[in-house]
Amino acid sequence: MKERKGTTTFLAVLFFFAAAVSSAWGQGVSVTTGAGYKQMVEELGKAYRESGAELEEMYGGLIGQILVQIKQGSGANVVISDKGTLDAASQGVEFGRFEALGDTVLVLAWRKGVALSIPGDLEKEEIARVAMPDPKAAIYGRAASKFLESSEIGARIGAKLSVVSSVPQVFSYLVSGEMDAGFVNRVMVLNAGDKLGGWLEIVEGYPPLKMVAAVVQGHEKDPKVLDFLAFLTGEKGRGILKRHGIW
Repeated sequence: MKERKGTTTFLAVLFFFAAAVSSAWGQGVSVTTGAGYKQMVEELGKAYRESGAELEEMYGGLIGQILVQIKQGSGANVVISDKGTLDAASQGVEFGRFEALGDTVLVLAWRKGVALSIPGDLEKEEIARVAMPDPKAAIYGRAASKFLESSEIGARIGAKLSVVSSVPQVFSYLVSGEMDAGFVNRVMVLNAGDKLGGWLEIVEGYPPLKMVAAVVQGHEKDPKVLDFLAFLTGEKGRGILKRHGIW
């Protein structure tokens, strides 16, 4: 009887310990992002899981829609995006922590056969068609719109400017030669090879593009979330971010 009682006590303690550990680690990490950063976050997620950790990925298109889903209880607890977009499209979602991941910039690129030295060269007669992403859907579209307004270049190029749906569409138009110049992001030009005529970074004239991992309020102390944040800011995470134009 004494032996059975001891065994029962041991199992009870073991069960209590396992429950305590499970409670301490809390909910797993569920990360999401807008369509423009999906490829980057998928690469981060793959590398994180290869380290032996668990991660759920949830994607749903535009960041505003994703934040509505979080508000409605989708379960995502980490959002990777730029701070300005999260502030503008918060949808009432409260964040308990913002982990800085690095900065990125707006890029002006042009097709083969033309050459620009400064953004003002968009006003030249030989630059007849300029594309930018939709400001309502893309952060680089909003940055381009602000830059064109603050520099007054937008008013001067007038009908030259076309608004298209996304950064990849601007890039495809430049590669095909349908557009002479356009506003894109770093990752597009870093991966472009010899498909473009050239590009330059625009670092002023619009709100800074600061990438963050935003933790939904109530999860900022979850050990699994903290472990994921440590990965993002560690050597491997930063290497992936840099390949996607964030440093």
